[in-house]
Amino acid sequence: MYYMRIYADCLIKGLQQEVPHFPIGKITMVDFGGGSGFLSILAKSLGVGRVIYIDHNPSSVETIRILTEIVGMGPDDILQGDENRLRDWCQASNIQPQLLIGTDVIEHIFSLHQFFENMNRVNPSMHMIFTTASNPYNPFIQFRLRKMMRGCEIGTLESPNYYTLRKAFIQELRPNFSSQELDRWAKRTRGMIYPQIKFALSQNSLPQPKDSYNTCDPATGNWAERILPIAVYKELLQPFGLTLKVEKGFYNIERNSSFLTKICKGINGLIQHSGAFGFILAPFIILSCGKK
Repeated sequence: MYYMRIYADCLIKGLQQEVPHFPIGKITMVDFGGGSGFLSILAKSLGVGRVIYIDHNPSSVETIRILTEIVGMGPDDILQGDENRLRDWCQASNIQPQLLIGTDVIEHIFSLHQFFENMNRVNPSMHMIFTTASNPYNPFIQFRLRKMMRGCEIGTLESPNYYTLRKAFIQELRPNFSSQELDRWAKRTRGMIYPQIKFALSQNSLPQPKDSYNTCDPATGNWAERILPIAVYKELLQPFGLTLKVEKGFYNIERNSSFLTKICKGINGLIQHSGAFGFILAPFIILSCGKK
């Protein structure tokens, strides 16, 4: 129920933006990184005209196909792939979605500039809503996620770890590197994918990561819960004429005891009614991107 509340909250925010311009039955929505597909099902149950589901994971795509058959309701279009696939499909189908919603996905996208550029080509006026647990305001979340990122680098969470993958790749291209040079290059290329590392080596230009923790799989570019300052999101959106509204998320109140439920309700109330301080407590944030 917790995630359904999050989906419903995002849908309400998105529809409030679009319904004044389009009847709900005329709205085309993208469920980006749709996972289980429950957001798509909820959108159709509310009367959204056309829902496009897309996820890069073939298992998720197969799951929503099966779920749609069982429930008798689901997305109108099911795609497998990333934003490039969505762009190409929309352009080939002459479809311009008015709304895109992505939950717990924006923190994993390798190049957000490329993502927003692709979405601008899909529809420059499309309203986009994202939720992310990589809340840059919450120090407790930052500590937990950075610990996880370190685990991806040293091997406590990923095997082979990202550092080892980069080091092996660099060693293959530069077999004459000393162990010290290999270590330096492997550390300083954190957050880069193999083609970028290869280019940096060809230019003999040792990179310097912009963040001390953010890391990604060098093979796929999938970030490990990347934490970005809000100012960076605004800078990424500005070239496309998009503004950013940031809102506070909430905790799950469906607990095993009435005591915990009351505590979570109280914290949620504090989050929503304590102004900027509420961002420090929020378990996630909501990013709404749209035209002025």
